[in-house]
Amino acid sequence: MKKRIILLSALALGLVLVGSLRAAAQTGYAIGTQVAPFTLKTTDGKSVSLADFASAKAVVVVFTNPYCPYTKLYEQRLAALASTGEPLGVRYLFVNPMPGEKPTNAQQVAATGSADAMGGLPLYNDDKQTLTKAFGATKTPEAFVLQPAAGGQFSLRYRGAIDDNPQVATDVRAAYLRLAVEALSAGRAVPPGDHRAPGCMIKTF
Repeated sequence: MKKRIILLSALALGLVLVGSLRAAAQTGYAIGTQVAPFTLKTTDGKSVSLADFASAKAVVVVFTNPYCPYTKLYEQRLAALASTGEPLGVRYLFVNPMPGEKPTNAQQVAATGSADAMGGLPLYNDDKQTLTKAFGATKTPEAFVLQPAAGGQFSLRYRGAIDDNPQVATDVRAAYLRLAVEALSAGRAVPPGDHRAPGCMIKTF
């Protein structure tokens, strides 16, 4: 009997520790919580505020680094999602959490392209990483889906990977981000799931 009690206690303690480690690893906004207002600017001074999208069906904030190889892999997919999402009332914001980072060589510049755009779409700079830390973004690219609500509030409905195959777009079996925005645009609940984003680590300062 005592051995059974000890075993159950150890198991319970293990579950608590796993939960604590998981919570510690994922900081920032949790699913279902409200997101604080923010304003961002591009390198040429154009600004955008979260409040500008109060009438949208969903707002997707994607943290992305133009010098990250994973960004190049996802660039066309993200640009396509932004284009198809526009008629559905879905708005995309591409945010660079490391605007001061420069490529290490000419080949990297040629491979990644411009640091001021994301598939031809504006790239907003998070110069002080205020937004990056608030969201708890750790990789690029990493997506966060927000749902507007009454009173100008926005709630987080999805965070994590774009899909399950960074390397080969044609082999994607689970398009997490697309499914999330389609659900919100149709007035449905976002499918539950915790899909950790693969990609380049964000260097915080």
